Amino acid sequence: ASRVAAQHSQEYANWYGNVPGLTVVSPYHGADYKGLFKAAVRDPNPVVFLENEIAYGHRFEVPDSDDWVVPLGKAKVRREGSDVTLVAHSIMVGRALEAAERLASEHGLRAEVVDMRTIRPLDVDTIIASVKKTNRVVACEEGWPFAGTASELSAICMEHAFDYLDAPVLRVCAKDVPQPYATNLEQLAVPTVDDVAAAAQQVCYRA
Repeated sequence: ASRVAAQHSQEYANWYGNVPGLTVVSPYHGADYKGLFKAAVRDPNPVVFLENEIAYGHRFEVPDSDDWVVPLGKAKVRREGSDVTLVAHSIMVGRALEAAERLASEHGLRAEVVDMRTIRPLDVDTIIASVKKTNRVVACEEGWPFAGTASELSAICMEHAFDYLDAPVLRVCAKDVPQPYATNLEQLAVPTVDDVAAAAQQVCYRA
């Protein structure tokens, strides 16, 4: 949520994602909230379902079907592109999509946005396929930079797509501080659309 400090406003996806045996879900789109929650309830293994309260204020088209189920462990390409891959989950998907719009309109860069949806197991195949297409990647998360989801994505890209990378992988994360309570400090700590757009320009050598 917002403005409720370190106990309620910080990102916990990578905390749970570090536990072997847990399935960790962190959706952005409303249709995924519905479909992934059904899949989580039906799964025989323990599933941690993370909701970002700020996303409650967004509107999405949700299938009106009792049979709508989204499989666990499958990422989704939210926006097709060819110049840079933006990988994100939860609320950062929205910021990545907004950054992609800005990059297209202001800089002529076509950013591909990959929504992880599930943190663990991670859909490595979809992410690497996108990186091999664009040759550049920005890993985005609201969590801290040290040992986070973006760090794992960076390592995976190096392991599986090193020869395809035309620029170093960049991470866009929260500042490495406990989540502040004050609004002005929280705004300085949380990664923004501007941060994502700037990182994308940097890996495309447009900064």
